[in-house]
Amino acid sequence: MKKSIHAKLLPYLFLTPTLILMAVFSYYAIGNAVYTSFTDSAFGVSSRMVGFTNYIAAFKDEMFLTSFKNQAIITVTAVFNSVFFPLLASEILFFIKHKKVASFFKTAFVIPMLIPQIVTILIWKYLYNPNFGFNSILRALGMGGLTHNWLNEKSTALICIILIGFPFISSMYFLIMHTGLNAIGDELYEAAIVDGATSMEVVRYIHLPNIKSYIKVVVTLSLIGSLSGFGLIAATTGGGPGYSTMIPALQMYKIAFGDGKFGYASALGVVLFIVIILLTLASRKLLGEEE
Repeated sequence: MKKSIHAKLLPYLFLTPTLILMAVFSYYAIGNAVYTSFTDSAFGVSSRMVGFTNYIAAFKDEMFLTSFKNQAIITVTAVFNSVFFPLLASEILFFIKHKKVASFFKTAFVIPMLIPQIVTILIWKYLYNPNFGFNSILRALGMGGLTHNWLNEKSTALICIILIGFPFISSMYFLIMHTGLNAIGDELYEAAIVDGATSMEVVRYIHLPNIKSYIKVVVTLSLIGSLSGFGLIAATTGGGPGYSTMIPALQMYKIAFGDGKFGYASALGVVLFIVIILLTLASRKLLGEEE
């Protein structure tokens, strides 16, 4: 009897260190951020409770509202790119039956994972430099009238941010999609071909329904990554010009560690956290709960 109880408790004992670390470094941080959002905490100033003042100020803050508009555009395009292009590459690879050729392209799609993201960002920043990159190509083609100061003009900055990473075949998302297609097996595909199905019919009626759970994973990861990350914009425009490329996560960071207004920054963080949770739940509901 005792041995049975010990056997049941053993998995929880192994999980305990991880749960303690999560409680200290994740859940405590979230709870502290929520508490701080109701205070006027600032660097070098003793804090006091101010209720919903920070939240009211946030929804009256033109920069914050504009940053959410920018974030919505960036997130929608990021989620689409994260699903469509890796899935397209995976499908093309699936229909390449020559193993050596397929292996070559698979390796080519995965190799970019070895390159740090900041390197990719800096390469694109160089291409957008008004004195080099794309402008040099346009001038060489006799199209100097189309040149821009790409990252420093309000009309072009946001679209330039969105285009960074083209052709958008993320190595990780590609591997997820590729794994999903391989998990289906060849039996359904061969049966469909025998019945006269075209490649597009195989994709529509066999592949997409059977990799829905993999697509859901990619949507969730890209959604959270897009909403919570700000490294791309911090390394390129810094939210400018003006705040035409500002996003909530970067604004929160600047207010907290630039202005030292921890209470207001925490309120922005809590709003962003709630938005991420709601959008994640909505995406799971939209794509279905089956695994």
